[in-house]
Amino acid sequence: MTKFLGLGGLILLLSAGWSCSPPPKVPVIERATIDPRIATEKIGGSVIRIVQAGDTMHGIAFASGLNVNQLAAWNNVKDTSKLRVGQRIRLTKPLDFVESGRASDRSVATNKTLKTSAGKSIKPGATSSSQSQRATARATGGSLSWVWPTSGKVIGRFASSQTQQGIDIQGEVGQPVVASEAGEVVYVGSGLKGYGNLVIIKHNERFLSAYAHNQETFVGEGEMIYARTKIGSIGLDKQRRNALHFQIRRDGTPVNPLAYLPKR
Repeated sequence: MTKFLGLGGLILLLSAGWSCSPPPKVPVIERATIDPRIATEKIGGSVIRIVQAGDTMHGIAFASGLNVNQLAAWNNVKDTSKLRVGQRIRLTKPLDFVESGRASDRSVATNKTLKTSAGKSIKPGATSSSQSQRATARATGGSLSWVWPTSGKVIGRFASSQTQQGIDIQGEVGQPVVASEAGEVVYVGSGLKGYGNLVIIKHNERFLSAYAHNQETFVGEGEMIYARTKIGSIGLDKQRRNALHFQIRRDGTPVNPLAYLPKR
């Protein structure tokens, strides 16, 4: 009978034999946990993001926890305001990449028109109120001087994790949200998952702030604004609370806003 099994029967017999045999033991090798982006680069690859409609370089950097200037340099992007749908953006540092120098703390607002809290536009150095003159001084190279983005109780505190990268400030729906420092609005939209209506402000080459879950937004990308300029209003956060989620990032990395905001 065996000689009539043919090739198909032989395969079935072999399969049956294998199924009865115990699986070979595979040695367990413990590996240290490392950043997957670094591991990818070490084997000659790269983590790539394909640009979708509505993406901006600042938005991609924010979502990836990267400094936008480094991200632009890795991708040889000269103008961070111009991306095209379908463009490939690498999120990992090339192995042969050479840093061009440390980013400056100087504000991006130098020699640009700033919008005041009243909505007026003033060139740095122009005659203005004492408050505007102080803001201009900070915006043209002075140290950053943060203000609270809204009033209310802090109901969520910073933790060095992916789940709580800023603080949550409770308020009333529609309550004003203001810029915590002077700078350039680099992102306005709802394209980043988990942030709702989001506003991101770049204050200098190292610092930016983010204001999430706005009910409304009142500024546009590219606008230069003063501290305390109204940029949005409190809406509902991911937990359906009346709260603003506020972040400060240094070189793309979230830091504790309470270490920068004035005591109250």
